[in-house]
Amino acid sequence: MDKKSIPELDSVGLMEFVRGRQVDELEVLQVLRSPFCTAQIAERIASEPRLMGTHEVRERLAGFPGFTFGRALDLLATLPWTSLLSLAQSPRTPPVVRRQAERKLLASLSSMALGEKIALARRAHRALFRPLISTADGQVLCALLNNARLVENDILVILNTSEPTREFFSALANHVKWGSYIRVRRTLVVCPHTPLPLALSVLVQLSVAEIRRILEYPNLPDNVREAAQSLLQREATGQRRVIDFSGDDSDGGCAQPPESFR
Repeated sequence: MDKKSIPELDSVGLMEFVRGRQVDELEVLQVLRSPFCTAQIAERIASEPRLMGTHEVRERLAGFPGFTFGRALDLLATLPWTSLLSLAQSPRTPPVVRRQAERKLLASLSSMALGEKIALARRAHRALFRPLISTADGQVLCALLNNARLVENDILVILNTSEPTREFFSALANHVKWGSYIRVRRTLVVCPHTPLPLALSVLVQLSVAEIRRILEYPNLPDNVREAAQSLLQREATGQRRVIDFSGDDSDGGCAQPPESFR
């Protein structure tokens, strides 16, 4: 039977197809993608050990609606993290299998290589954010900044509950999206872990109202408080906004304060 005819088969035809010949991996995947494929057909495919050598087939079977739960769990144990993530995120995956895939993915996080964690951070869904944030790895957090599911409150959680690296603070302040959010910029200024030159560079670009608001923070670092008060004094006398950065040789990966305030 021609492979192109597989999408045209109904459930009876699909069962006859998988029973009537030695199907290959591409044919199996076509069968499993068919809207007429049933759990019985999936079970038939799973009974062929030679077809179970590729994770693409095992992933499809594990997430197939109606597939035997015990067999699905056995298949989850053989899948790479990329397949577990796909199953955990697919609305087609049965809920109980989706939860198990997510648990296995979380359990494997500690043993994943750095490159895998970075790739996961770019694609992760919300249930994985906290564990990824808890790694406090700068490269992982920087990758998370580019995750389409990330929201502003997640950024604030990172700044308020962990101690990110200097690399992360710089990436956040200069990020094309998050660097312009006023609450993010305000939190960068008041966060005690923000490198001082970076905090001051952000501070000097804030509005007078925001600077006054920052001064209301009870735990504002003393050097940031002094800089904010100095900026307000210069503002009151019509002087150019400027902060002395001479006390630290590093700019924290951020541009120097602008010549004129915005």
